[in-house]
Amino acid sequence: MRRLSISIVLAVFAISILNAQDLDKILNDHYKATGQEKLSNITSIAIKGKINIAAMGMESAINLYQARPNKLRIEVLLAGSKMIQTYNGTTGWMYAPLFGIAQPQEVGAEELKGLTNQAQMDSPLWNYKAKGSTVELLGTSGDGLNNMVKLTTAEGDALTFSISKETSLISNIKTFQGGTEIETDMKQYKTVKGIPTAHYIATKMSGVTATTITIESVEYDTKMEPALFEKPVIE
Repeated sequence: MRRLSISIVLAVFAISILNAQDLDKILNDHYKATGQEKLSNITSIAIKGKINIAAMGMESAINLYQARPNKLRIEVLLAGSKMIQTYNGTTGWMYAPLFGIAQPQEVGAEELKGLTNQAQMDSPLWNYKAKGSTVELLGTSGDGLNNMVKLTTAEGDALTFSISKETSLISNIKTFQGGTEIETDMKQYKTVKGIPTAHYIATKMSGVTATTITIESVEYDTKMEPALFEKPVIE
């Protein structure tokens, strides 16, 4: 019985080592595929595209601006009315007259968390240890096409990534916010200056498609004034 117990312990230990090696390879392949080395030297990103909001049956232009460290601005034109979200690395703001927010107001904790995640220019899996996060390999997807990697942040939030075995790029992210499952599909990757970017992004809430974004252009290292990410100034 003692020999059997030792054998079981050794087997579990060996499996743990193999899983760790597999995970390290998956992550390293992912970093390489995303052009993370080049992306780390990028100071800003300007994205233009179209957003379709399913609940409203509307398609509108969307402009997204990101700058290091962790700054974000999103502009959407809805029914002739501009909606603006900004995040300066600490505070987030929302201006949306169409939704009754006639003056810029500071966002709540849950919305702030979403802006903070969107503001990160690097892969969410990059430098995870330095951020106090942990990762684990869950196995493969049901169709066998993706490796499933779970990231748990220092705050206790869990995100599950589907990483394509063929491309080593993220194809899907699942998480929960306020008890609601949020799922993001990322497709149609195109390479700009050696950095692949998904040009089709669909977001589902509790399994129902909420928005789809089709990216039309991506520009790196454009000059952006700090005021762009502060409280929106309404003209």
